[in-house]
Amino acid sequence: MEKYYKKQSTTNPLSPIPKNDKNDEMPSSSKKGRVEVNLTDLPADPVLRNPISSYHPMDRDQVRRAYLQKGPCQPRDHKFPYTECGQDKRRFNPFWFKDYGSWLEYSIEKDAAFCMCCYLFGEETHYDAFITQGFKSWRKKERIENHVGGPNSVHNQAYEKCQNLLNQEQHIETIIIKQSSQARTDYRIRLKATLASVRFLLRQRIAFSWS
Repeated sequence: MEKYYKKQSTTNPLSPIPKNDKNDEMPSSSKKGRVEVNLTDLPADPVLRNPISSYHPMDRDQVRRAYLQKGPCQPRDHKFPYTECGQDKRRFNPFWFKDYGSWLEYSIEKDAAFCMCCYLFGEETHYDAFITQGFKSWRKKERIENHVGGPNSVHNQAYEKCQNLLNQEQHIETIIIKQSSQARTDYRIRLKATLASVRFLLRQRIAFSWS
């Protein structure tokens, strides 16, 4: 009888369907949909920015490049507030923008200084005031030099990556310009050859008609 009737499963139809182990093992980042980034609306103030790691991996270099093209947040005309430092009152010195203008940033929102290069490429596990909560020990300028550090410091490595990213874009733009120029040159050569061929055929036709 069993060969004529398929044996029904004893599983309870109301029991939950077992989960797919492969789907369970997938990382959440792969399940997360890619959200389009509006590069023109990226916050300028360092405190208001999203971490670079929060962007989709395929968008991060675009975000980095957009910030590099805009340059560091340096509100030079801002009235920097004074804060009490012991018995003195100190504030952010806007002349520091001249000394560290390629990377030093100031947040009006928090009255603190940050490093743009380390925001873009700094190690997430690296703890530094210029990356995390902001630097505001205004009477201790040597802390800025300490942040820069030696040739292999996190800051200098991040700075080099910023320069490489900008140079890469300039290299690509140069290639596109050269290709466009070469395409125009090739077009002119083909056009001249075509016109010369047409003139030759016309002369042959005229000569044949008079013969």
